[in-house]
Amino acid sequence: MTESRIALPMRPFLYTVDQLAQLLSLGEQTIKATLLYYEGRSTGAQRKDQMRAVNIAPDDALKAEWRVSDFEFRKWMRFKGFKYYERGHFG
Repeated sequence: MTESRIALPMRPFLYTVDQLAQLLSLGEQTIKATLLYYEGRSTGAQRKDQMRAVNIAPDDALKAEWRVSDFEFRKWMRFKGFKYYERGHFG
């Protein structure tokens, strides 16, 4: 039997808001206002049509740096009915 190897990333990928805007063909302001739930800042429960955004900036930073995990993005795409596939690398 041959051995198959799959290289997984060391940590989850975090999308920036401008990357999400590019992938979804939407404006950054639209994404910021309607599609993101800001962990630690938004009030109430996260809606299913929102992606959880986390601030990765240091505590002493003046400006927040919001990112969305690959898992949150895929979960949101499934909820919205997007069909997607993951490319694999075997070697």
